[in-house]
Amino acid sequence: MQVHRHIPKYPLSDFIQHIVYVSGSLPIPYIKELPEGGINLVIELNENTLNTVYPEINTSGKVEVKNAWISGMQKQAILYKNNPHSTIISIRFTVGGFFSLTKIPITVLDNVGIEAEAVFGSSFMRLHEKLLNATALADKFALIEDYFLQYPVEENMGYHIVRFINQHIDKPIDWLIQKSGYSQKHVIHLLKTYTGFSPKYLQRVHRLQQVVNEIQKNKAHIDWFSIIHRCGYFDQAHLIKDFSHFTGLKPTEYLLSQLALDENKLVPEMILQFPHDHPDAK
Repeated sequence: MQVHRHIPKYPLSDFIQHIVYVSGSLPIPYIKELPEGGINLVIELNENTLNTVYPEINTSGKVEVKNAWISGMQKQAILYKNNPHSTIISIRFTVGGFFSLTKIPITVLDNVGIEAEAVFGSSFMRLHEKLLNATALADKFALIEDYFLQYPVEENMGYHIVRFINQHIDKPIDWLIQKSGYSQKHVIHLLKTYTGFSPKYLQRVHRLQQVVNEIQKNKAHIDWFSIIHRCGYFDQAHLIKDFSHFTGLKPTEYLLSQLALDENKLVPEMILQFPHDHPDAK
């Protein structure tokens, strides 16, 4: 498996967190993509290759996607069937970055697996064709940056507030609202406009990422009590319930999956599934 991570240059880096190229596959049947609060755009580089997405946790319902699609607002993890014939470029927007850059309403992205052409129009299919024809990976990244730089990159007070709240999302909500200088109603409206989430839900997503990062860094020596305390959970039951809500796995199950697959070099928001975790068997 080849994995290359690219960080766009400023000012695009304010809106796009990273661009990841993945070619080949590990010997596992499924991959989960965790929510981070941002929008994810996936581009398939192998023509006529279908990818299977399971939009909801603990369900056998699936969607088949090709060419390019958006993984929705990602209120929970999304399960992908691992496709050995797939070569993808995944574009992760920052929290609030998608709407701030494109001005496309977040509500349009409510469904998982929506075709990129339906969101961006025919110009995106021209980009897709250029990506297929480009041979060098650096050229592919440059094409993506050039495409999104067509949007007006401008200062936006609403996005500044959303960025401030996201950067300090571990603080109490009352503190965040007071520091923003706006009313609670206006702050909630801004967050839902830019991210689709309420402040409380964004906090839960942030806590989930803290736990995932702790597990990734300390696989061999996990101190669950310390994680519960530092990440703001009430107790072990609270941690397990919240982690399971977002991922469909208990924290210990996620840890075991990572220990069993030490060759995992993907970005942290990817969960490698247990081989026996098979939605079609349910």
